[in-house]
Amino acid sequence: MKLALLAAAAVIVATPAFADCQSDAQLQAQKVRAATQTLQEQSNAPMAEQCRTGMGLIAEAKRLNTIRQNCQAELQLTAQDLQQADQRIQAADQEYAARCGG
Repeated sequence: MKLALLAAAAVIVATPAFADCQSDAQLQAQKVRAATQTLQEQSNAPMAEQCRTGMGLIAEAKRLNTIRQNCQAELQLTAQDLQQADQRIQAADQEYAARCGG
């Protein structure tokens, strides 16, 4: 079974900004996109494999979210931007728990 909602919920794109926050956010966003692509390519893989990839995707998305929170001013993010990202991650966590048991 494909974890499409998990992939869609976890994808968070970094907002353009300056200095190290920008490069950190861009690098982490690339990792999130790569993990999302991997999960999408695993649509016919065993659920255990999809769950492992999904767990990695959520971890990468959480790291990106932490960067965004720590660099909110530099990335010119609003409180609403951060709240929406938190909600996406919570939804991904819930779907992961429902599908993968953890």
